[in-house]
Amino acid sequence: MNDFRFSPRPNRAADIGWMPWGTEAFDRARAEGKPILLSISAVWCHWCHVMDETSYSDSGVIDAINRQFVPVRVDNDRRPDVNARYNMGGWPTTAFLAPDGTTLTGATYLPPQQMRRALDEIAQFYAERKDEIAQRSGELRARAAEAALPGVAELSDAPIAEFVDQLERAYDEEYGGFGDAPKFPQPEALELLLSEWRLASNQRLYDMVAKTMLAMARGGMYDHVEGGFFRYSTTRDWSVPHFEKMAEDHAGLLRVLATLVIFAPTREFHETLTSAASYVRHVLRDPQTGFYGGSQDADEAYYELPLQERRRRPSPYVDRTSYTNWTCALAGAQCLAARALDDDAMLREALTTLDNVGHRLIGEDGVLYHVLAPGEIPEVRGLLTDHVAYFRALLDAHEISGKAPLLDRARTLCERVIEKFEASDGGFYDRIPGNEALGRLSLPDRPIVENGILAESFLRLSALTGETRYREHAVPLLQRFAPKARASGPFAATYCRALRRYLLPELTVRIVGEPSSTDAFREAALRLPSPVVTIRTLAPRDAVQLALPPEAAAYVCVTGTCGAPVREPGALRDAYDALAG
Repeated sequence: MNDFRFSPRPNRAADIGWMPWGTEAFDRARAEGKPILLSISAVWCHWCHVMDETSYSDSGVIDAINRQFVPVRVDNDRRPDVNARYNMGGWPTTAFLAPDGTTLTGATYLPPQQMRRALDEIAQFYAERKDEIAQRSGELRARAAEAALPGVAELSDAPIAEFVDQLERAYDEEYGGFGDAPKFPQPEALELLLSEWRLASNQRLYDMVAKTMLAMARGGMYDHVEGGFFRYSTTRDWSVPHFEKMAEDHAGLLRVLATLVIFAPTREFHETLTSAASYVRHVLRDPQTGFYGGSQDADEAYYELPLQERRRRPSPYVDRTSYTNWTCALAGAQCLAARALDDDAMLREALTTLDNVGHRLIGEDGVLYHVLAPGEIPEVRGLLTDHVAYFRALLDAHEISGKAPLLDRARTLCERVIEKFEASDGGFYDRIPGNEALGRLSLPDRPIVENGILAESFLRLSALTGETRYREHAVPLLQRFAPKARASGPFAATYCRALRRYLLPELTVRIVGEPSSTDAFREAALRLPSPVVTIRTLAPRDAVQLALPPEAAAYVCVTGTCGAPVREPGALRDAYDALAG
């Protein structure tokens, strides 16, 4: 079927009667009394392609699925909300569901013989125990609906200290990174360590980040011919990667590299940031729309070739579909990279991308769409991840460029997020409640990663605008997640960063003047020691909003109290030291 993506190599996976996730598939399963086979795949996923070429190309498997199951195929990148509830520990996910969406069992990659056995056993099990399964499913749903949420907690820096301690214990002293193989970059954790290093001048934290980034940049994790990071390393020493390149990973890694270049510049960090940003701009970015493709395929044979031989072969397939969360994350990261590299063209590109998101991907009700394939209309709407990424990127873009409309858009978006996604007892759901509540989508989910970024964005917006009500939405969120942060592992990084910002005095540099004439002030403000500085640029006519005179100047403000006007960018650090030191 044309709606589904299969391995680019020869396979018979299309012989299976796949249906999209939706009411029709669930209705059919109920009507025919069959279990659902849910396959969660991704265009960049090597083992998903292998499963298409092996198990899903096996005649016995094809026949068994078409006779005994309702097969449903979901693209992870298009439906992260489905993946969040059904993933079985990796991709591909092979999940077996009752017709109401209750999970029966599942796995990741299943080779043909094992797959044939699983299909027969599960079909027989379901046929013999339908009534028992239906009753049990109802009990589980009721229990989930009644489950008590963890209590709120007083806010302190204990979760941050515990998180940093976890990272230090997991740190690989010999090769950098955390844990053993397979080894992932974990950019959010690296960004948190850099923030804590800047606050406390703890050289150990900087060394952990620097060694990790250098190990990735020098080893097999980086494409030394065409640029860009691969997704992860299959080995502890970063030497043998999994060769797909992901927009999502580059967004985080560009932020880390930009921070290193700004606050601890070295030639190697500068070169790696330049190379990685070039890859993103020239391979993933569509110059017509400004949107970024989601990924580039793994092709081990291609990436092992030297430059001249690569040029004689087609480059690996790039998924040109834009996923709004990744496009926005990359645009925000490129704003920081543009500042680090003093690259005005890169900044203009990032601002164009954010403008186009606003023009093309927001519905009449202010809710963002998630997917835009080339030449198609936007699809899949109402996911928190898109709104969080756009919110953060708009704040990044305003702080770097000084353009007021970006902040105005951030405020409008923030109001929509509060209206559509906020839970009454703190935190924000990953999708608009009530939308297409099939299967486990009826169960509310508040992901800590997106909630952490959102809490930090609320706090930033409060500091930028002087409106404390935005801060008030962050507080119950932070309280709600405090008890579970410790058990969240590396996913708690964004929460800890937001918590740190909340616990510190609110620190803002307010710059009066047109964006075109105040860039030196913004650069000086960004280079101040604190990682929680926010930077607001106001046109002289708007300065009255924050009780500032209209004359060109910068002000260092702590919790709303501003110091004397600073007339020269070079004097901003002294003003900061006097007020915040």
